[in-house]
Amino acid sequence: GGWLDRAGMRLMDILFAFPIILLAIGIVAMLGPGATTTALAIGVVYIPVFARLLRGPALVVAGSQYVLGARAIGAGEGRVLWRHVLPNLASVILVQASLSLSTAILVEASLSFLGLGTQPPTPSLGRMLAEARGYLLLSPWDSIFSGLAILLASFGFNLLGDGLRDALDPRLRGGG
Repeated sequence: GGWLDRAGMRLMDILFAFPIILLAIGIVAMLGPGATTTALAIGVVYIPVFARLLRGPALVVAGSQYVLGARAIGAGEGRVLWRHVLPNLASVILVQASLSLSTAILVEASLSFLGLGTQPPTPSLGRMLAEARGYLLLSPWDSIFSGLAILLASFGFNLLGDGLRDALDPRLRGGG
């Protein structure tokens, strides 16, 4: 809630203002193509999403009675964070991570398709799709199967995220 929180959130707002793929392309363009750079770019792109999503629930948990009680008996900030705040945010983190994996797959495939992601000989579905594009009229199966693999992986992680949200959200349990 202090100046560091406000400054951090303004930085997240600046990063959040850029489209995901454009920011990832910019990071990879500055650091050079490769698997490590692609992973770093995807990580940086999703930091604002997680920061904005977790800030509200973290402030609620940090102001709860059991956290205030833990601080009253002398628990340090690290202990309060690891023993009280993070376990209560684990379901939110888990659901958002599984949903973000689907778009992260699409970002990696897009960067590799453009030649900015993983470089040969490291395999990538986006790179396979780009290489198969030249043979589309002769043999469309390479394009179809690599595109289908991207689609199914992304769709699978979306379904996993929806299922986790339904299973972990207490408002959706029982009651009906």
